[in-house]
Amino acid sequence: MINKKKSLAIVITLSIFASFCLAASLVILLGLNALSIGNLFAAALTSGYLMVLFKRRDDGYSRYNPGRIQIPFILFGILIIPVIATLSIAIIYSYEIYLVIISLLMPLTFINIMFYLPIAIYEKFLNRDVANNRVLTSIPIISVIVPAYNEEANIKRTLDSIIDSDYPTKEIIVVDDGSTDLTYAIASRYMQTSNHCKITVMRKQNGGKVSAINYGLRFAFGEIIIVVDADSIIERNALKETAKQFQRSGVIAVAGKVKVLNTSNFLTNCTALELVLGANLLRPAFSLLGIVMVVPGALGGFSKKRLMQCGLYDRDTLAEDFDITVKIAKGGGKIVGISAVSYTEAPTTLKAFYKQRSRWYRGIFQTLLKHNDAMRTGRYGVLNKVGYPITVLMFIGPPFLDIILIAFTVLAIAGALSIAFMLSFVLFFAFQFLLCGIAIMMDENKEWKLILYAPFSIIGYKQIINFIVMKSIFDILKQRRRYEW
Repeated sequence: MINKKKSLAIVITLSIFASFCLAASLVILLGLNALSIGNLFAAALTSGYLMVLFKRRDDGYSRYNPGRIQIPFILFGILIIPVIATLSIAIIYSYEIYLVIISLLMPLTFINIMFYLPIAIYEKFLNRDVANNRVLTSIPIISVIVPAYNEEANIKRTLDSIIDSDYPTKEIIVVDDGSTDLTYAIASRYMQTSNHCKITVMRKQNGGKVSAINYGLRFAFGEIIIVVDADSIIERNALKETAKQFQRSGVIAVAGKVKVLNTSNFLTNCTALELVLGANLLRPAFSLLGIVMVVPGALGGFSKKRLMQCGLYDRDTLAEDFDITVKIAKGGGKIVGISAVSYTEAPTTLKAFYKQRSRWYRGIFQTLLKHNDAMRTGRYGVLNKVGYPITVLMFIGPPFLDIILIAFTVLAIAGALSIAFMLSFVLFFAFQFLLCGIAIMMDENKEWKLILYAPFSIIGYKQIINFIVMKSIFDILKQRRRYEW
């Protein structure tokens, strides 16, 4: 059996070699060899840094000096170094400003190729046997909490999927959060008709999703808590795969995959591709380090003991799943991902999409502000070194960089596009198609039609997302009103 650390090193080394070959191609085709150096340095450093962190994490290594503020080194690898290198080289070689701007945006693509992709490949193909061969040595009670508000159209199929799951010792707790439709009546029928597991349905005055989950936790007997949204359908093996992860040493939370059930139009297909990219390219690196940053509400498992220790869910942000994840991560332990899927319906109209994403992104920014101490101190381990800084960078950076790119594109068009500028864009699009294709290939269902929407993750859908992110940031900074679920 191949040693885990050696396999990881081999994959990353091959990826670095491939990227140097890519840089050589740029020398021949575009003459952009100098502008590629900054990105390659960044990629090599972050990959090497990740290997060191993985080794320390796997060995249980921890070092913390409470009297010293520690800035995550990874920020220098993926942000500072490429910027300094690119600007310095541009001054020396007198490159056109358009090429300089393009080269500053290229690190985001190289991060995917050099940082996320090698880990994703390792996790999918080299670490696969370890995950597949893991068996349950004990069968603890799992309490599945389903917070519901006006979900009469979805609650039946959600409960059916949980009841049909292949885990024997489970209880289901449905908390109706003051619904004004038939949600409570539909869910209550299961208490009399289901013989497969204990089902409790309770009703409370409307107080929001957080209050519903916390209310359900009062009555939960299981040592493992799984939260499932009332409009989601979980796979049959979801509970069992979650329980397997909690047998691993130090695991405190488990994040399931989320997929779109209704891929029927432009928005839903773009959303589906976005989730495929996130689950198959981005999350494996965080999972390997035990610092998955969001345990989704559609399928998330927690150690009940840790939830109680950290004081349950808070009501001061709109992203309760992100907030509780960061909150429990601060106490130490591993947060990992699993391949089991929860299917959910995505918004089909722009109005509904805007409403959903505004709540998400406002909540994410609220949570980043709330837990900003995770950036300043090494007390929180991998959360400080990788999880929090990368989340901040990838949430705040791309929207504002996109504005700069659009502005300089307009200027370049007005001043007549150069061949190098056009080829840079072609290369950027080619990278995006490559990443989307790899992500789809690594997915269990392989929905190849989604690759047709790859261009919109650069132009179109991306700008919609960026606009909502920026507006959400400004809304929270202005604190114009109190946002609720």
